[in-house]
Amino acid sequence: MSWRRLLPGATAAEVTLAVAASAAGALVYLQFFASPDYLVTTGIAGVVGGATAALGHRRPTWFAVLLATTNLSAVIVFGVFHGTYSAVFDGLHGSWNRLLTTAVPADPWGELLAVPILMTWTAASSSALLVLTTRNVLSPLVPPLLAFVFAIFVVGNQAATANTTATIVFLVAALPLIAMRAHRCTGGATVRFERHSPRSLSALTVVALLLGISALVGIAGSRTLPLASGTDRFDPRDVFAPPVKITDALTPLSRVKSQLKEKQPRTLFTMRLTREDSRKIDRVRTAALDVFDGNIWTSSDTYRTAGSRLTADPALTQGTPVTARIELNDLPGPYLPVIGWPSRLNADGTAQDRFGFDPDSGVVVGTTTNLRGLTYEVTGEVTGRDYGPLSRTIPTSERVPDLPPGMPDSLRMKLTEFTKTTPFEKLLSLEMDLRTRPNLLDGPPGQSYAAVANLIDNATSGAGFAEQHVSAFTMLARAWGYPARIAVGYQLNDYKDGGFQVTTLQAYAWSEVHFAGYGWVSFDPAPPVGGERQTPPTEVPRVAPPPPASPSTSSTTNGPVSPLPDEVAEAQGYGWNGVPVGVLLLVPGIFLFLMFAAGFVVFAKARRRKRRRSAPDQAARVLGAWHELLDRLTEQNVSPPVSLTFHEVAEHARSVLGDKANLIADAAEIATTAIYAPDHVGRSEADQAWQLEERLRTELHSRRVSAGRLVATLDPRPLWTRWTAARRQRQAREGLEMGRYR
Repeated sequence: MSWRRLLPGATAAEVTLAVAASAAGALVYLQFFASPDYLVTTGIAGVVGGATAALGHRRPTWFAVLLATTNLSAVIVFGVFHGTYSAVFDGLHGSWNRLLTTAVPADPWGELLAVPILMTWTAASSSALLVLTTRNVLSPLVPPLLAFVFAIFVVGNQAATANTTATIVFLVAALPLIAMRAHRCTGGATVRFERHSPRSLSALTVVALLLGISALVGIAGSRTLPLASGTDRFDPRDVFAPPVKITDALTPLSRVKSQLKEKQPRTLFTMRLTREDSRKIDRVRTAALDVFDGNIWTSSDTYRTAGSRLTADPALTQGTPVTARIELNDLPGPYLPVIGWPSRLNADGTAQDRFGFDPDSGVVVGTTTNLRGLTYEVTGEVTGRDYGPLSRTIPTSERVPDLPPGMPDSLRMKLTEFTKTTPFEKLLSLEMDLRTRPNLLDGPPGQSYAAVANLIDNATSGAGFAEQHVSAFTMLARAWGYPARIAVGYQLNDYKDGGFQVTTLQAYAWSEVHFAGYGWVSFDPAPPVGGERQTPPTEVPRVAPPPPASPSTSSTTNGPVSPLPDEVAEAQGYGWNGVPVGVLLLVPGIFLFLMFAAGFVVFAKARRRKRRRSAPDQAARVLGAWHELLDRLTEQNVSPPVSLTFHEVAEHARSVLGDKANLIADAAEIATTAIYAPDHVGRSEADQAWQLEERLRTELHSRRVSAGRLVATLDPRPLWTRWTAARRQRQAREGLEMGRYR
C-alpha cells in the first residue's frame, strides 16, 4: 500500500500539523535543559508517533498495539538511553522524580528525557489517530494541549522568560489544522473540501480571529501577570524538592574555631588555577547561613541534582568568570568549595549524581559521605568591591527575613551610630567599627543575641571571636533592611605550583550583602585572628579593607579539637531524601490517563460507527444508524427505557429536543421496517437513515467548532450504555436457552 493511498494529501497535511502541534510542547523545555540537543530526539519521537498511528489505524488491533510498542521501545532505548538497556528500567522509574529534583538548566540525561519523550510520542500518536478516525474539529488538539500544559507544569518557574516560542509554534500548527478540518465535508472517510461559500469563509474568519486574539492575550499575560512567571508562579519543586539531611549538632559557623585550633593542620583540598585568575579571588565559600532564631545561624537551603550548568543569579550582571580545578583530600563535607556564584560544574566529564545545588544560595554539596579523592572543575562569577560603582548601587529588593524578637538595646542603639548616605558606605562603616574589636580563638563562643551584645557592650576591654563579629554585622545589616547572610569557607593565600593548598588554618567566616548587579558582596567584620585592635578611620576608605591574614600556629592558645572521624561523618545523615514516588507519579499518570482515555473513547466510537455504517446488509445498516441516534441522545442526557418502541423513543425525546425529535421519528419508521420487513429495506433506505443521523448531529451542534461538540465527542457514556445493553441481551439469550433445555 503506497503512502499516498494510505494518507491522501489533505489527510497527510493534517497529520503533519498534528505532529507539529504535539512537538510544540517540547519547546517549553528549552530553558529547562542546558542545550537544545534534546529537540532532535523529541522530534524523532513525534514523527515516529505520528507514523505509528498512520500505519496502524486500519490494521487489526493486535497489529497496531504491537507496532506502537515496538516503535516506542526503539525510541526510548536507542534515542533516550543510547542503547544502554540496563539503564532503561531505572531511568523510566525515576524520570519523573528527576525532573522535579534537578537544578536548572539541566543536562539532557536519559532519565530526564524519558518523560518528555513519552509525552511527545503519546501526544503525536493520539493526535494523528484522532485526525484519521474522527471529523471533530478540535479533538486532535486535545492530546497536544495536554502535553503542552504538562510541560509548563513540569518547568514551573524554572524558565526565566515566558514560553513565547512554544506558544507561537503551537498556534502556527493548530490554526491551519482547525481550518482544514472545519472545511472538511461531513460525509465519507476521505478528505474532500466543500466549495468556499461566504458563510464558511466568515466562520473560518471568526475562528481565526478568536484564536489569534487568544494567542496575543496568552503571550501578553505570560509576560505581565505575576503568577505567570517568576518566583510567584507555582512550582512543584517547592513542594517536592528533596533536601539534603544535615543533622550536625554544630553549624558550619561553629566549626571554624575547631579547625583553627588544630595543632596539626590538615590539608583539606587543593585548588589549581592560572596565576591571572588567582589575583581575582581571595576566598572560596562552602556554606551560606541565612536563618537566625535568636541563638544560632542555620541554612534554609534545599538541594537539587546538579548538572554541568547551574542556575545563574539573575541579579549578578557584573561578574567575571574564574575557573579552577579542585581536588578534595580531607574535607569532611557535605559542603563543597566554590568560587563566587558557581555557573558550571564538571567531575570527570559529567556531574551526574555527584552534586546537589541550591539555586537560591549558590551552595554546592556532595551527595556521598566519602568525598576523599573527588576532583571537579568549577567556574564561578566573581565581583570585586570597587567603591565607586558600589557606592551608587543599592541592595536588592528581595524580601529580607525578619529578625526574631529579643534584640538587645545595645544593638538597637548601634543602628543609629552610622549616618553615611549610601547603603554601601554605611556597611563599610559598620565593617570597620567591628574590626576594632579583637578576634581571639579563646574568645567566648556563641552566635546568640547575648553573645553579640557582649561583643558590642565591651568595645574597650572585651574581645570575641569571628562568630560574634559576622553575626553582629549580619544582624545590623538586616535591621537596616538589607539582604545579608553569613558565609563560611576558606581564605586563599600562598599561590605556588599553579594553585593553592588549603588547610584547616585557613578556615574563615564573613558576611555577605546582596547588591543589584553584583550579587553577594563580601564584608570582613572580623579582624585577623589574634591581631591588635584596629583604629577606625575618620572617613570611609575608598577601597575595601584587605582580607584578614590566615592565623598562624603560634596564635593557638587552647588544645586542638579532633576532627570528626569518618564514621561520625557518615552518621550525620546527609543524603538524598526519598521523594514520595507514589504521589509524584500521580500527576504524570493523570495526564497520560486523560490522553489515553480521550483517544480511546474517540477511537472506539469512530471504529464502531464505521462498522455500523459498513454492515453486510442494508437492514443492519439501518439499525446501525438507529443505534447511532440513540448514542446522540445519550450524549444529550436523554436515556429512554429499553422497553420503548422506536416511535415511543421519538416521543420520549421530544420533551427534551423539541422539533429536532422529528428526525428521530422519521428514523424510527425506517428502523421498524428493518426489524419486521428487512427484505423491503434497500440501499436508499439505509442511506436515508444515516442522513437523518447526520442531520440530527448537525442540529444538536450547529457550529463545527464548539465546546458542546467537543464534549459530545469525548463523552464515553454511549460506549458504556451500548456495552451494558449488549451484555444484558446476551444474558437474556443465555437464560432463554437454559430454560429450553430444562
